[in-house]
This record gives sequence, structure tokens and C-alpha cells, in this order.
Amino acid sequence: MKKIVVNFIVCSVLVLSSYTVWGNASDDALPERFRLAMQDKQWDIANHMLDSMLQYAPYQDQLWFNKGVVYYNQHLIAESIACFQKSLLLHPFNKDAEDNLQIAQSRLVDRLPNYFDFILLRWWRLLVNPYFHNYWAFAALFILVVVGLCMYLPMALRTKKQFRTIKNTALFLSTCFFIMAYLSWSQLSKTTVFVVQSDQAMQYATPLSKAGKQVPYGTLVSVLQSESNWYKVTLPNGIETWMQKSALAKF
Repeated sequence: MKKIVVNFIVCSVLVLSSYTVWGNASDDALPERFRLAMQDKQWDIANHMLDSMLQYAPYQDQLWFNKGVVYYNQHLIAESIACFQKSLLLHPFNKDAEDNLQIAQSRLVDRLPNYFDFILLRWWRLLVNPYFHNYWAFAALFILVVVGLCMYLPMALRTKKQFRTIKNTALFLSTCFFIMAYLSWSQLSKTTVFVVQSDQAMQYATPLSKAGKQVPYGTLVSVLQSESNWYKVTLPNGIETWMQKSALAKF
């Protein structure tokens, strides 16, 4: 009986922890003043409130999504695209951010080409994304909860070799996911996101290249390497290229 009580407490703590990790700043959690400002189309006030909230919660995808909506309604298309991209970095499954990003990008004259891609490559980029740490942590906690609940199964079933093998495998996977969550989270401080701030920004194969291609204003890029007056960056379509530092601003 004592063991069952202990397992129940552990499972309850894990469920609450997973809910906390998985939780996002939904629209229901936003202040009433902000929702009224959005309803009254007071975009400057809404934007100022979002800036204040982002100082305390810079990794909340819903806040970046709402900031993109505000910018779009202010006809600041490039800024709205950058915010929608940031929201998708934090929450890759945010359908609203994806749809709004496509709408905002459709208003650009010059857009980045969509290079050939396949699903395995897209999933790999998603899994190694440093903003994916919440998902790794949630998966690890979920597995632990399932293992804890399995301890309520009859003793005859729990003593079978197959059950012990499955349990040990699940605990191993949970440990691996926790490690991935920590590694992804630790990469956040090293990940530098910049936004293109020039209408004439160009991308080059190498810093010595003469010919380049234009990168739209407002495009969000991740810096991989710094060299003299150049950054090696990753574009939203996954292409690694070189850009001049003067064309970028920290986002």
C-alpha cells in the first residue's frame, strides 16, 4: 500500500510538471487590457504591452504571434514576418502562425525560393532546433508517468521478463529525452537570431563571392559563424549562406 501511495504522488508531480513545461501563453492568459486594445485596434498600445510581456517571457510563442498580428495590422509586413517566424521557431506546430506567415509573405515582391526538401530533412531540422527543448522534456515526463502508472498492474504481469524489458527501455528513452531537453535548452543562450534590416541585403556563397542573391527585408536568420564583417547564417528555407553584418540586426 505504501508503494502505491508513493507511486501515485510521483505520477501526480510528473503530470503537473509536464503541464507546466508544455503550457504556453494562450490568449486566455493574456491581460484584459491587451485584449481590449486589440479589439479597439489600438495597435501602438498593444505593441507596447507585448514588449513588456516579452521581457519576462521571451520564449512564449503566442506572444510573438500576437506581435506579428499587431505589426501586420500596422502594415509593417517585414516586422510581422519576423515575429511569425520567431513564433514558429518556438512552436513549430503553431498552425495560426504558419498560416499568417504565408499571408504576410504573399505581400512581399521578392521572396526566398523554396528549395527542394523532403520530410526526413525537415524533421531532423525540427528535432535539433534549440527551441524544441520543451517537447523533449514533455516526452520524457510523459514516459515517466506511463511507467509509474504501469506499477499499478498486477504483480503477475509486472514480474514477467517482457514487462521488465519494456520498462527498462522506456526509462532509458526517458533519460535520453531529458538529456536532449537539457542540451537543447543549453543551446538557447548560444543561438543568435538576427533579422534582415536592409532592403538591399544580399546572400553569398562565400565572403569572397562577387555575385549574390537578394534576401527580403524582415527575414529571420540564425547566425552560425562570425568572420570579420561577415556572418554565416541559416535562412528560413534551411540554406546556409554568408551575409554582411551591416545588413543584419539582432532580433
